[in-house]
Amino acid sequence: MVPSLLAAGPDWSALLGGLSLTGSPGLDVAIVLLVGALAGVINSMAGGGSFLLIPTLVALGLPATTANGTIRVAVLAQSGAAVATFHKREVHDYPLTKRLVLPMIVGALLGSLLATRLDDAVFRPVIGVCLLIWAVILLVQPDRFLNPPEQTREPDARTAALAAAVGLYGGFLQAGVGFPLIALLSVHLGCDLVKSNAIKVALVLGYTLIALPVFAFAGQIAWVPAGVLVIGSMVGAWLGARWQVAKGSSVVRWFVLIMVALGGALMLAPLVRSLFG
Repeated sequence: MVPSLLAAGPDWSALLGGLSLTGSPGLDVAIVLLVGALAGVINSMAGGGSFLLIPTLVALGLPATTANGTIRVAVLAQSGAAVATFHKREVHDYPLTKRLVLPMIVGALLGSLLATRLDDAVFRPVIGVCLLIWAVILLVQPDRFLNPPEQTREPDARTAALAAAVGLYGGFLQAGVGFPLIALLSVHLGCDLVKSNAIKVALVLGYTLIALPVFAFAGQIAWVPAGVLVIGSMVGAWLGARWQVAKGSSVVRWFVLIMVALGGALMLAPLVRSLFG
């Protein structure tokens, strides 16, 4: 019923540039919208939304390198929507954001330049290694993301170096960047989880503004499916930001814990299948 209703509308296949996941263009568009919305909620509340975005785009038929660039459009949109929502709710720390965004931009520029110079055949196993490392970190010590120190800490040279390292990773591979950002802001600096998320999305917005043109110049963005992802991502980010401001750090704590466990399990699944399949 759903596919037939969707297929009765406009030329849905054109909305994804002729790419297909299920063979039903209308259902494909609905799936991409839903995945974009889920990623928006996840990224605004914890991190790991790109673990959904990249596999979806690859399943549609995009090379991994292009999927890694395409998701930046959705990330830019969802970050902007989340920042606007947090600002409206008066949850932010712009002075701290300004101190961290420059080293993150420098790192992200280097990371994106590196990513756009790798062939797809090389980039796929690199993604696998990065996600495997994250799986181990997230599953072995999930509490590191949930227990900020009682005293806040002023950012110093070490903080700037850590921000640059996170930016380097985010510029290279967007997937999972929310987790080290939460660790930097919550565990290292002592921000509560809601404020950490507000600063996190502002920082991601800042470095994505620099990284996105690098991928665009390299021709590694599929703009048509990116536009569909943008719609879902903005709605999801708006909902996620409103929800955590209303519910406080407790709901974010549980959400992060769930995403850490789920993200780690999903990242380990392909390795398990390759070993025992």
